Amino acid sequence: MNKLIPVVIFILLVSFSSLSLAQADIGLKGVGGRIGFIMPEDPIDNTLGFGLNADLGTITPSILLHAYLDYWAKSYDVGYYGWTWSAIGIAAIAKYKIEMEGSLKPYVGGGLGLNISKISSEYKGPQSDLWGQYSPSVSESNSDLAIHLVAGAAMALSPQMDGFAEIKYTIDGADNFGIFVGVNYKLK
Repeated sequence: MNKLIPVVIFILLVSFSSLSLAQADIGLKGVGGRIGFIMPEDPIDNTLGFGLNADLGTITPSILLHAYLDYWAKSYDVGYYGWTWSAIGIAAIAKYKIEMEGSLKPYVGGGLGLNISKISSEYKGPQSDLWGQYSPSVSESNSDLAIHLVAGAAMALSPQMDGFAEIKYTIDGADNFGIFVGVNYKLK
C-alpha cells in the first residue's frame, strides 16, 4: 500500500499538469451535507456516518473539484473488552462528469485525503484473570494518507440546490466502503 501512494500521486500530478488551466474555474461554489452507510473492514461492524461537502468549481468543463469532511464511529465488545473506533476523513476529489441527456448527472472520480483514526479499548471484565492480572484501557491514534474512489449521480432539486447519491471506497489504515446521499447548496 505504501509503495502505491507515490505512484498514484505522480500519475495525478502528470494528468493535472497537462490540463489547460485557462478553463479552470476554482473557488467555493457550494456547500452541503451528507449521510452515509459505512462498511469498514473486519472486525468493525457497519455504521452510519455523516459529513460536509464543498463544491470547489471546475478544473476543466468535464472535471469537477469537490472537498469532503466525513466522520464515522463504531463501538463494539469483544470478550471482556469494549472497543471504539472513530475516523475523520478530509479529502479533495476530482469528479469526471459523464455527459448524458436528462436531469441525472452521473460521475466517477478519485482523489487523495488524510484520514485520522482513533481506536480505544476498555477492560470490562473481572478485575483479575487466572494469573491475577488485568489489562487497563488503551488508546491509539493514527493519521494515514488515503485514496478515495467515487461513483455517483447528482440531480437538481431546485435552482439553488442539488441532491446526490454516491458510493465511495476509501483505501487507508482502515479501508471502508460507503453509500452516501446528500445535498449541495449553490453559492454562485
